[in-house]
Amino acid sequence: MIGTIFDIQKYSLHDGPGIRTLVFMKGCPLRCIWCSNPESQSGECQVGYTLKNCIKCGRCAEICPEQAIDKEDFHIDWEKCVSCGSCAACCPVQAKKKIGYGISEEDLLDKIREDRLFYRNSGGGATIGGGEPAVQSQFVNRVLKRCRKDSIHTCIETCAYAEEDKFQETIEYADLVLFDLKHMDSRIHKKLTGAGNELILKNAHNIKQDVVFRVPLIPGLNDSRENLEETFSFAAGLENAKGVELLPYHNLGESKYPWIGKDYQLKTLEKYSEEQKEELRQWIAGENFPIGIKLL
Repeated sequence: MIGTIFDIQKYSLHDGPGIRTLVFMKGCPLRCIWCSNPESQSGECQVGYTLKNCIKCGRCAEICPEQAIDKEDFHIDWEKCVSCGSCAACCPVQAKKKIGYGISEEDLLDKIREDRLFYRNSGGGATIGGGEPAVQSQFVNRVLKRCRKDSIHTCIETCAYAEEDKFQETIEYADLVLFDLKHMDSRIHKKLTGAGNELILKNAHNIKQDVVFRVPLIPGLNDSRENLEETFSFAAGLENAKGVELLPYHNLGESKYPWIGKDYQLKTLEKYSEEQKEELRQWIAGENFPIGIKLL
């Protein structure tokens, strides 16, 4: 079976216990306005364009079968582009680059198995994220099943916006589920991500594995004390919940949007200051919340 991914990150330390290999799947049903991996949203392979790398050799414009590349500034007309990859294949400096590629489960497993010594010594393993792994549930299921057979710890990072059968298939062989919670109010959730949260919360109730909830803290959008308190209460009410991790907003993904012809909506939003983080830590420490909370 072939899956579509856009990256493999070795020696990850923040996506599950120990040293991990993190696999980024292509495709996501949500459109979070702060998404740090916009290239993950489409399930198809894409072409990206990094203007600063371009040496204006003109090869891409000459070879493009759709005539989607301007012959003067070499920008891509995204309406015409079909992501065939011809321009990326001929670009000598990777100004045009293919985003995403197919990989067999065996080849992916070989990549994961390369670091078994690190997993064994650190208590690490493989984490499948994205994008959303449930978009390619069968492929993810088969890979994690075989990791389990090799005694490799398995973890899924998910937004959980998937029909119940696909979600359960995706997490079936996961030892740990990292579960993103964007907002507890479904109306606001839809405004921020493009979809309500009813299905997400339903899937949370049906997880039998250990689960850690993760909240991306976006200033002024979902970081109110009211929303956080409701999130902590929800997580505490689930039998297998092992804690909540808060991930303060950063804009490291902003530069990726022009690659694929998209506009970043939060350009004026500032990341958390150290003072704001300390204030949040003090608030958490001063309250008697019913579940463990960690600020990453």
